[in-house]
This record gives sequence, structure tokens and C-alpha cells, in this order.
Amino acid sequence: MTLRTLTTIVLSLAVSTIANAQTWTSPDGLLTINPPDAGQFQFIPEPPPPLIGLWVSHDESMKFGVVKIDIPPKIKLIQSSVEEGLAKEIDGKVTRLPTRSVLGHEVWKMVGKGTSVEITQAIIRHDGALYKLMAATVGKNPDPATVDRFVDSLSIVPPSPTSAETAPQPDTQPVRNLGGGVDLHKVSTTVGGAGALLAIGLVIYFLTRGNKTRQK
Repeated sequence: MTLRTLTTIVLSLAVSTIANAQTWTSPDGLLTINPPDAGQFQFIPEPPPPLIGLWVSHDESMKFGVVKIDIPPKIKLIQSSVEEGLAKEIDGKVTRLPTRSVLGHEVWKMVGKGTSVEITQAIIRHDGALYKLMAATVGKNPDPATVDRFVDSLSIVPPSPTSAETAPQPDTQPVRNLGGGVDLHKVSTTVGGAGALLAIGLVIYFLTRGNKTRQK
């Protein structure tokens, strides 16, 4: 093997490693995001449900997370009620941000501001699951660039060609209201607030978990 060939292989591996480090994929392989800067945030393995991904800044003022909630695909969520749920959870006000589309799936985005906390959320549904990206800043002014880079990086891994024909169609059509006594407003507000207080109070969780670990 020549020196030039060896150098090319090493460089290729280095580029591949860097590229992989710049993305995080959900455990089910559906979503990818750009995680926050590793120099500023720590990745937390095995976060408490409904979180499936979690990053906490070294000064603990910022908590960025990904939440997954199982919801039957035919349950229609109410966007205004989702926003109301976040507002109630943080005892503040919520502003609706522009909606975008990712592979035909609508992404709801909002920012909630309380007395000492600000949370930006992006919500997307796929089949029987709902995913929510949360960027919470507590006790100081948020960094818009860091927040937007995380929340806006949400993407869906395209289905493989072999499964594309059998894959469920994206949610481009309104989801039928099941009725049957389902309180869609309540379900929607629960979704909006899910994980918000958990993200704000994660320091208590980690301290508690640390104490339990030391006691074993």
C-alpha cells in the first residue's frame, strides 16, 4: 500500500467520523438532528421518558431534548390547544412560529416564554408516533442561533427504495377526527406540555439519580 493510498484512506475515515458526529439519529432510525456543540453541551444517555435524546449545557441553563409520544394516527391534534398546553406548563405565553414541511410531514413550531424560562418546540407526526424537539433555556437569555440550529435541523430519514411502495403516506391530508368521546383538546394540551417541566427540572432528576447510584 502506497503512502498516498494510506493517506487517502485515513482522510476518508476522518471525514466520515466528523460527519457522523454532526448528526444524531433517533433510536427508531426515523429522525436525524444536529446535536448542540459538544464543547458546550453534554449528551445524557438514557434520559427519563418521554425523552429519547437529551443534551444539557455545562452551566445547566440549557436543556435540549427530543420527546417521543405514541398517538394513534387517526387522532387529530388541535394546534392552538398544543400551544395552550405549553403555555400552561410554563405559566407563560406562546407564540406560533411559521410551519414548515419535512418530507410531506407538517412541522409545528412555537416558542413559549415564562418568567424565567423560554422553550422553543418543533412537533412532527409520523404513523403512530409524535416527535417533539425542545430547546429550553432557564435563568438567562436564550442563544437564538444555538436554539434554531438544533430545532430547525429536524429531518426524516427517507425510506429505502424497497420499502417506499409499502410505506405509509405522509400526513398531507387532514387527519379524520375519531370522535367517540376522545377529548381532542385535552389530548392536544397534554402533548403541548409534555416534557416541558421535565426539561426545566432535569437538575433535580440527575442529582437524585446520582445519589441512588452512589448508594448502590
